[in-house]
Amino acid sequence: MKKFVVGLFAIGFAVTGCLDDSSDETINIHENDDKDLYASVVVKDGYFTDSRDKNKYKIVKIGDLYWFAENLRYADSSETPNLKKNIGCLDNKSKNCEKYGPLYTWTAAMDLDDSLKTKKAGILKDWQFQGVCPNGWVIPSEKDWNKLLEAVESANGNEGSGTSLKAVSSWDESETVSGGTNRFGFNVLAGGRLNNDGNFQSGGKYAYFWTSDEYDAGTAKGLSFHYDKDVASKGEYYKDHGMSVRCVLSQKASIKVDGDLDSSYIAEIPFDYGSVTVDGKQYKTVKINNLTWMAENLNVKADDSWCYNNEDASCKKFGRLYSWDAAQTVCPEGWKLPSKDQLGTLYLYHTDYRYLRSTEEWRSKDGLNFWGFDLLPAGGYKNGDFFDKTSSAYLWSSDANGSEAYALFVNYYDTPAIKSFDKKAGYSVRCIEE
Repeated sequence: MKKFVVGLFAIGFAVTGCLDDSSDETINIHENDDKDLYASVVVKDGYFTDSRDKNKYKIVKIGDLYWFAENLRYADSSETPNLKKNIGCLDNKSKNCEKYGPLYTWTAAMDLDDSLKTKKAGILKDWQFQGVCPNGWVIPSEKDWNKLLEAVESANGNEGSGTSLKAVSSWDESETVSGGTNRFGFNVLAGGRLNNDGNFQSGGKYAYFWTSDEYDAGTAKGLSFHYDKDVASKGEYYKDHGMSVRCVLSQKASIKVDGDLDSSYIAEIPFDYGSVTVDGKQYKTVKINNLTWMAENLNVKADDSWCYNNEDASCKKFGRLYSWDAAQTVCPEGWKLPSKDQLGTLYLYHTDYRYLRSTEEWRSKDGLNFWGFDLLPAGGYKNGDFFDKTSSAYLWSSDANGSEAYALFVNYYDTPAIKSFDKKAGYSVRCIEE
């Protein structure tokens, strides 16, 4: 990673006086020949490399947008003169620019002249604006941030959007709000803000991000995260404040993803696991959608139950496969088989099929284990044959349909479904707390 040089970046912010809203100047995004929204972007093994300074950035896809999963660190004011005296490091420490990225004024982020700190730029001819982002990437508009929040809020189980997007580390503790989960890999760090009087909003407590949208002559729209709030907050901020920048892929750019996007953040999500002991074995439990589930397949010996390929090692890893009748008998006291509807809410609640699946053992591509459910592809058994290990998971429900009963079916590539199966088949069991 390129070492950050802070010598060029003296803080030159002045307190804004009377805001001049008289100008309605229009900016032509195509006037700058070095800007390229149509670039071919390459993401290799989860990272994009900025050709300007060779900094590498993790990339994450949330909804249908590709985002930097790190704050922009570009700081070359010789190549980008609008950065001069318009960026700073948290607490004036260069190591904080390496960790959090510089804090940019709005004009620096947008790569516009200083005069537009107190003069309205007017309507942009193109709603996407590259600014100081690399070719093919843009400063996110308010619309982009809204799409991000909508995607998060549709899949985070009513967890606050701020909690879901904040990093697990770097944030001060709050007595009222739980820490960040970084559930989507967006990794918001508590990088603070540089106020236009030269003072800093505390690192550890706050993070602020620009949008490309103005509010009036002296302010632009942005997004903030607070250590004591579980939601992301929208606001208007003086253009000469210093705030962080995230880049989002231009809608006009093409992207080639070589290898998988990085999902290592999944292992750091702080799942609030409990436990239950059955026949001397302790099983992890996890609460999802107001129900407490076993987070491992049951492995209790019973008549009409089998280890895959009759191998004990498979039972230890994947749990046993039970006939439906046997499944009625193996949950411990205080626990039961989930109903068809309860299994249905589990998968409807998390429509991305990867969310329930474990991060290992699945054919082709592993899951994200988004909620700690850790569903393994244990396969099934019928009429003396074993099938679908590493490809599919089947979980019995308590509901029958004549000679058949309902189970949750999850495969390695498609949306989960509730289906009806022969009661004599052998499938996995997850119990829920009564």
